[in-house]
Amino acid sequence: MAIDTHPSYLLGRFMLELDRAADRLLQVQVGITYKRALFLFVLQHAGTVTQHELAVALGYSDPAVSMMLVELARDGYIQTTRSPEHGRKRLVTITPKGNEVVTRGRQLLDAHFDQLLALADVDAQQLREITERLYQALMLKLKEEQI
Repeated sequence: MAIDTHPSYLLGRFMLELDRAADRLLQVQVGITYKRALFLFVLQHAGTVTQHELAVALGYSDPAVSMMLVELARDGYIQTTRSPEHGRKRLVTITPKGNEVVTRGRQLLDAHFDQLLALADVDAQQLREITERLYQALMLKLKEEQI
């Protein structure tokens, strides 16, 4: 099988282009990069978390998260406070402005993805089920490899 037709290659290529398209769309329509939006998506879902918990959830280093949090706080999307239990830990919370951006961004991305599914004549429920099975298999494999 040629490399450009192997499912793993096509999926990787698809994800790369999907991320690029999401970045362009969010920058033009919402005024935020996809990378910054991901931080806010996690915070909206998780609520207040420590900076380290956010880094783990995103798969980024603590210094990378620290740099991004400075930008997000400067723009009013998040706020950070010292943990009352442990003064060296910083708690990160999404602001109402950040919540508004996340809500607009998710609606925009979901609508465009729905259009993509319709254009490709792909059943959303079937895709969800296949994606869930692949995700669960990956998590199981990763868990087994960390023995």
